[in-house]
Amino acid sequence: MKRIIFAGCSFTFGHGLWQYTKEEGLSKDDAYVVPREFPVSFDFMRKNRFARLVSNYFGTPEVIRDFTAGSDQLSLEFVPEVLRFNTWEPKWAKVDLDFSEISHLVFQTSYLDRCSLIKDGKEIRISDLAEVWKNYGDIDMHVAPNVTEFWQELKTTYYNRIRNMFLFLEDKGIKCYMLAITDDYFDLIENDEFIKSRFIDIEYSGTTFKSFGELFAFDKKLMIINDTDNFEDPPKDYHPSLKCHRIVANSIIKKLESDLS
Repeated sequence: MKRIIFAGCSFTFGHGLWQYTKEEGLSKDDAYVVPREFPVSFDFMRKNRFARLVSNYFGTPEVIRDFTAGSDQLSLEFVPEVLRFNTWEPKWAKVDLDFSEISHLVFQTSYLDRCSLIKDGKEIRISDLAEVWKNYGDIDMHVAPNVTEFWQELKTTYYNRIRNMFLFLEDKGIKCYMLAITDDYFDLIENDEFIKSRFIDIEYSGTTFKSFGELFAFDKKLMIINDTDNFEDPPKDYHPSLKCHRIVANSIIKKLESDLS
């Protein structure tokens, strides 16, 4: 196996895993850790996030954006920059590789409300359309009657962009997979065998989960903020726990191995 690109947001980055070193001076919330100030904790995060665990298993280096946070929109910029088929000045990638150096892409979808559309020359997010909104599109239609239409366009646009990038990369010999935080794209995936066959389910405790959201609802301790097995007073950080990264890594490995066999 060649290198694997992991594209995603703070979940893929491993945000919060530094908390497990319990190094003196670490913030007790989800604040970003500056590597030069906490090198031991930052190194622990890099070594224990699911991207590294998967790459170590297959004996290959991972390629990952070296900063936390993100969105599907940003990930759709990061991957072309890594492989040098971007048409803009690079913003996110610190490496440039040839298609022949990559064998797999794991694309972790994030929260769709972070993405934007261009309307009348302006960059618009769903939060710009309503003062009162909640839970990624579950909007009070009396407050914002135009939000549902925007949400559907946003969802379809970014789903198709991801799908088209997968098609392009697979034509170059790179096998692509999708991993999800939310169920935002599920209605589209259900009727799309191409993406459906490349979707990574998360397996835990004898149960299959379609998203991190479903997983957290089943076992809240898989978020750092609820990880009382490792913290007497857990940090106020809603990112995946150390155990969660291992669960996700195993699920990715199982899917890739199944397709390789």
